Amino acid sequence: MFTKLHFKIELFWLYFKKHWIISSLILFLTISTFIFRQQIFNFYNLPIFHPQIIGLEGRYTLENLPDEVTQKISLGLTILSDHQKPEISKLVKSLEVQNENKDYIFNLNDNIYWSSGKKFTAYDINYEIPGLTITPLSTYSIKISSETEFSPLLSSLTQPLIKSNFDGLGDYSVIKITYQDGYIKTLNLKPKDKHQNSIQYHFYFDQQDVINAYKIGNVDIIKVNSLPAEFNNWGQTKITKEIETTEKYVVIFINTQKINSKQIRQALAYATPKGDKNQRCLGPISPNSWAYYPAVKEYNLNKTRAKELLGEEKVENINLTINDRNLLPLAEEIKVAWQNTLGFPVSITIENQITFDNYDVLLTYGAITNDPDQYLFWHSTQTNTNITKINNPRIDKLLEEGRQTIDQIERKTIYQDFQTYLLEESPAIFLYYPTVYTITRSK
Repeated sequence: MFTKLHFKIELFWLYFKKHWIISSLILFLTISTFIFRQQIFNFYNLPIFHPQIIGLEGRYTLENLPDEVTQKISLGLTILSDHQKPEISKLVKSLEVQNENKDYIFNLNDNIYWSSGKKFTAYDINYEIPGLTITPLSTYSIKISSETEFSPLLSSLTQPLIKSNFDGLGDYSVIKITYQDGYIKTLNLKPKDKHQNSIQYHFYFDQQDVINAYKIGNVDIIKVNSLPAEFNNWGQTKITKEIETTEKYVVIFINTQKINSKQIRQALAYATPKGDKNQRCLGPISPNSWAYYPAVKEYNLNKTRAKELLGEEKVENINLTINDRNLLPLAEEIKVAWQNTLGFPVSITIENQITFDNYDVLLTYGAITNDPDQYLFWHSTQTNTNITKINNPRIDKLLEEGRQTIDQIERKTIYQDFQTYLLEESPAIFLYYPTVYTITRSK
C-alpha cells in the first residue's frame, strides 16, 4: 500500500515539474477565488445562496399551514394594510362594488401565473366561504356576491389561493414536501427572485423538539414562546424578541351557563394576575386593527374589589381546564391567586380535546381575525363557536349591525360599543399576547 502511495506522489511531482507554470496558475486562481468569492459574486451581482432552515412548532396540513408559510406560497384577492384594512392584491387590476354593496366584481390581471407555469384565471378561484356566491364572468373577471350587505367580505378574501398540489401564486414555489403520520414534516420553498434565498421549513411536535433541533444543528432559525436560559450565552446566536398581536392571545374563557353570575365572573377577572403591562390583551380585537378600542375595563389585579364582587355568592369549586401543557405554569399561578383571594378550591385539568359544554373555565389561546367581525365567537346563535355560551341581546344586536354596516366610521363606533359591553359581561378574562423569540444561528 505504501509503495502505491509513494508511486502516486512521485508521478504527481514529475507532472508538476513538467507543467509547473500551468499548475501554479490553476492553484493560484483556485485559492484566490475561494478567498475573494464574496467580492466576485458582488461584482457580478450574483448571490451566494444559503438556504434558510427554519424550525416551527405544530402539526400542519395544507388546510392549516401558518400564515408565515402560506403568504410566501401564494396570495389572496385582497391583502391587509398595516391597520388591517383590506386592499386589492396584485392579482387584481380593479374592483367594482355594485347592487348596494352586495356584488363585488374583481377584474383580474392577465399576466399572473401559477408556480406550475399555468396562467391564472377567474376559473381558478376556489374559495369556499359560507354565505358567499362566486361566479366567473369571463376569463379575467369574477363576481363574488352576498345576499345581504356583508362588511367582512373583502377581509375574508385575504386567504391565499393554493391548489391541492401546493401550486401557488406567491414569491416562492414548493419544490419538496415530506410527511410523517399524515402531517407535513418538511416543506422546501424555492424563490422566484434569484436574489432571494431558498427556505426549508421543518415542523416539530412541541417546543422542546424545536429547541433540540436547533441545538444539534438541524435548523438555523427557530421561533419559540419562551426563551431557554442557556441561549443567553449560546455562541453565534442572535435573539430577537417580539410581542405577537396579530394571530392569537392568551385568554380564560368562562362557561356562562355554569358561572351565570356576572359578579362572580368579574370577581375572577379582578383576582387574576395579568403580568407585563406591555403584553396586556384587553379584548378580542387586535391593537393593530382600525377598530381597536383601548378604553374598556382593564380588570387589573385588585384583590379587594374581587372580594367585594364575590360578596355572599357561593362557589363550591372551579375546575380550570387547559389544552396546552405550555400553559400549565400560568394555570398553577391562577389557581393559587383565585384560592388565596376568593377562598374556594380550584382544580386543574389537562385535556387535549375539550368538550365545550362541560368545562367551567378554560385557559387557552384565542384567535385574532383579519376583520373585527366577532359574530362567530360571541353571538348567541353560534352554538358551535360561541364557546362561552354568552347570551346578551345587546351584544347580539351590535354584532349583527357590525357585519351589515359598510361605512368604516360607523363600524368603528359599533365595535367600540361591542368591546365595552363584552368586557362588562366578562365571559372571558383577556390576559396577554404571546412573546415570540426568534433565535438565529450566525454564520
